[in-house]
Amino acid sequence: MLKNRIFLMGFGAGIILGALLFQLMLLGEQSNQNLKQINNDTSEKLFTQAEVDALLKAERDSAKIDEQTKKEAEVEIEPPATTKQPAESSKEAAENDDQFAAIEEKAMTKPAVRHVIHIEAGSSLTVTADLLAKHNVIQSNTAFVNQMKKSKKLVRAGYFLFHEGISVDEAITIVTGQPLTKQQADSLTDETSTD
Repeated sequence: MLKNRIFLMGFGAGIILGALLFQLMLLGEQSNQNLKQINNDTSEKLFTQAEVDALLKAERDSAKIDEQTKKEAEVEIEPPATTKQPAESSKEAAENDDQFAAIEEKAMTKPAVRHVIHIEAGSSLTVTADLLAKHNVIQSNTAFVNQMKKSKKLVRAGYFLFHEGISVDEAITIVTGQPLTKQQADSLTDETSTD
């Protein structure tokens, strides 16, 4: 009876010790894989001088376009400084107000040019950028392509409504959003052709 008891205790201790060694082995493998992954993540991508120049040019182009759109949005007409007599300055102030109102009215009544553009399924970023630039939707193809790569979004296929001269970010929002149906695109095309 004593022999069976000692045998069972040794057998149980062996199973427990084996399970602990097995867990220790799995833990070692897992930590080794984590170290390999950390080493792979810390390796830096090296660029050639041409690639660096192209990236810098694209950044400058997108910065210029953003500045231009901001300036266009913030354009304010300032009346010229007058050094004439008070009676004449009040007449000129009235004329300046009339000119300002006329310019403002022209800006409000001039409709933005709209385009319904069909982006084919499987179109690359450069093809899409060329298509948008051809219709004067965006100013810089490279800025559009670089911004799309940064955002890591995909261009959707379908019909999209664009206005001429929009910013790169607005164009990206449109091409990554919900496309129009064929019927909506046809009705918008009919409206833009009658304008």
